[in-house]
Amino acid sequence: MKVLLVLLLCSVGFAAEFTPQKINPSGVRIVPVRPTPEPDNVQTTIVFPKEEQVLAGNPVNVQVRLRGFPIGTLSDFDRAKEIYNDPNGQSLLIFIDDYHPFEIYKSFVDSLDQNNLFFDLTLNKDIPYELKEGIHVIRAFPDRSYGESLKRPGCYDASVFYIGKKENAKEVNLKAPYLTYNEPLETLRYNEKQPILLDFYLSNTQLSRDGYKVRVIINDTITRILTLWAPYYIYGIPKGQHTIQLQLLNPKNEVEPGMFNDVKRTITVD
Repeated sequence: MKVLLVLLLCSVGFAAEFTPQKINPSGVRIVPVRPTPEPDNVQTTIVFPKEEQVLAGNPVNVQVRLRGFPIGTLSDFDRAKEIYNDPNGQSLLIFIDDYHPFEIYKSFVDSLDQNNLFFDLTLNKDIPYELKEGIHVIRAFPDRSYGESLKRPGCYDASVFYIGKKENAKEVNLKAPYLTYNEPLETLRYNEKQPILLDFYLSNTQLSRDGYKVRVIINDTITRILTLWAPYYIYGIPKGQHTIQLQLLNPKNEVEPGMFNDVKRTITVD
C-alpha cells in the first residue's frame, strides 16, 4: 500500500507544484500550466533612462528596444481562448518602482528583416506617474496578449535612475534575488467562469522544493507555496474584490529582503 501511494504521488508530476497548508479550505485551486512556447531571439534593452542617470525632473520619457517580438497583435495560442485576452494584443510591460505597470502596444520605429519575420522595435512612452526626487527602478519585459510574460534569458531588463539627485538605497539591489509581480492585474475585470492567470518574473534565482519559493496568499487566508517558475491558473475565486499577495521566500522560508519581494494587489471578479 505504501509503495502504491509513493508511485501515485510521483506520477502527479507537473500538476503538483504547490503545497496547500490545508486541503482546499475554500475550493480555490492554483494549478501550473505549460509555458507558452517562446522565440529564442527576443531581446529587451532599456535605452533611456540610462543606468545611473540623473534626470532633472518629470515627465520622464522611457525608451526601450525590443527585438524579435511583435507587439499590438493577438497571441495565436489556445490559451487566448481560456483566460482573459487583451484585444490590444501583445505588449511591452514597464514597471516603475512598485507602481502598477503600464503597457506599450505601438512602436516608434518598426523594422523587419527581408523575410518580414524579425522585429526590431524602438518603443517609447512618458511615465504616467509623478516621480519623487531620488532613486527609482525601471523594469521591462514583453508579454502575450493574455498576460503571460516571456521568461527566456534576454527578455527582461532592469536599471536604476534618479530624479534630481543621486542617492543610495540599501533595499535596491538588482543583483540579488527578486520577484516581479505580473498577473493578475488591478486594472482588469475577470470573469468568474474563467480561470485567472497568475504570473511573475524571477531575477537572479530559480525555484525548488528546498530552495527559493513563491508564497501566494489570497484574501489573507488562503496560502499556497509554488516551487515551479511557470504560469498558473487560479480556479474557484467567486465574484467580488479579492487580494492576491506574492512573496519570494528564501531557503529558510523567510521573505527575501528587497522592495519587490512582497507585493499585494486587489482584483475584481465579475
